[in-house]
Amino acid sequence: MTKPENNMPKSQQILLAIIIVIFILEIVLTAFFVSFSSPIFKGLTILHGILLIIFFTRQVKRKGL
Repeated sequence: MTKPENNMPKSQQILLAIIIVIFILEIVLTAFFVSFSSPIFKGLTILHGILLIIFFTRQVKRKGL
């Protein structure tokens, strides 16, 4: 018997990579350059949250709960 493919689609992999990069960027910027109240940090946090919601929604649609 062949094993069923459980690979994540390429678009999901790219989305996950972007989420990880933004998360690392948030950590580095906050640790060394900007404060928590700066617009850059707030913008990155909002973008990060939106991308996470999109990623989780697509995963639930693909795999189910």
